[in-house]
Order: sequence, then C-alpha cells, then structure tokens
Amino acid sequence: MTSFLRRRFWLILGLCIALAAVILILMPGEKTLGWVIKIVYLHGALSRAGMVGLWAAGIAGLIYLIRPRPALARWTAALLLCGWGYWAAHFLASIPATRLTWGPWVAWGEPRVTMTLQVLVAGLVVIVITRLLKDARFTAAAAILLAVAVAFLVGRTGVLRHPLDPIGSSPSTLFRLVYLLLLIPVVGSMFLIAWRLAQGKAAVATPMSATQDSTGVV
Repeated sequence: MTSFLRRRFWLILGLCIALAAVILILMPGEKTLGWVIKIVYLHGALSRAGMVGLWAAGIAGLIYLIRPRPALARWTAALLLCGWGYWAAHFLASIPATRLTWGPWVAWGEPRVTMTLQVLVAGLVVIVITRLLKDARFTAAAAILLAVAVAFLVGRTGVLRHPLDPIGSSPSTLFRLVYLLLLIPVVGSMFLIAWRLAQGKAAVATPMSATQDSTGVV
C-alpha cells in the first residue's frame, strides 16, 4: 500500500483536487448568495480540514509521548504543518467570500476572524520553534497544546454577523450532502500530503538521531 501511494501520490492528489472542483462546479447556487455559496463551502471545507489536521497532530503527539516511535514524530510534525497550511488556506478563501457577501475584504470586528488569526499566528510560532529546536518530544508537547487551544477557541468564540453553523443548520438536505461530499476530497488531500511529508526524512529528529528515539527504541 505504501509503495502504491508513493508511486501514485500526485495522481491521487490530483484526483482529490479534481473531485473537489467538480463538486463545487456542479453544486447549485443558493437563493440568497447565488454562486458565492461555492466559495463559502470551499472556505468551510478548508477550515474543517485545518482543524482536523491540527487535532490529529495533537493526538499523534500524545501517542508519541506515551509510546515514542520515529514514525509518530514524523506524523506529528507533518500533520501540524498540513493542518496549519489548510487553516491558512481557509482564511485566504474567506477573503473573497467576505468581500462578495459583506463588502469588506476582511471582517476585522468579527470574533471568528480574530480567532482564525490567533490560530494562524500561534501555529506559525509553534512550527518555527519546533523546526529550530528539532526535538520530537517538544514538538509533540507543542502540538498537543496547540490542538487543545484550537478546540478551546473554536468552542468559545462567539459570532456577530458570521452564522455559527451555516451549513450544519441549513434546512436544505442537498446542501448538507454536498458539503459532506466536499469534505471527503479536501480532508483526504490534507492527510495525503501529511503522509507524503511523514514518509521523507524525519520531519523532526530527536537529539539522539532521526531514526532512534531517546529511549533507544527503533
């Protein structure tokens, strides 16, 4: 399976992107937002993929601290990077969506925007520091703390104009189904890229070596 994914990585990634594009193209417009709903849905799917990636990094980091393995260290770093990358992409996708629906490019007074930027900055700081230190245990602990912080911020952040859950609360079964279908290739591509990164040289090496953790277990 690993060798198949390695040989077909770009093909599978391209299929994920193509599938997401087809879903967005074919989905109907919404009576209020029209075709702009497609950007909103992409923004939402990227947001979910980013959150899943950051939470998965925290889970991988926790497992690594309990049972250190080089592969888990690589997965933690890879998921951390991919989760942050998709979170950043979700913010970029929100800019045209905000412009076309509300008027400004960025709704600076919106709590959800503030929360998004807080996660972006915190994630970037964590990634830079872990890359500089190159310590798997520190990376694991940092990923756990970031995952907890993201869950806390997402859970407690209120809204002003931004709907709390516009897709989940939609009365349209079709739109909810489209969103679920869109999540499959978007989240799948995030995990696929993380897998590719984790297969390379150790994303984070322990002070002992890139292939042996500090307990001496290979």
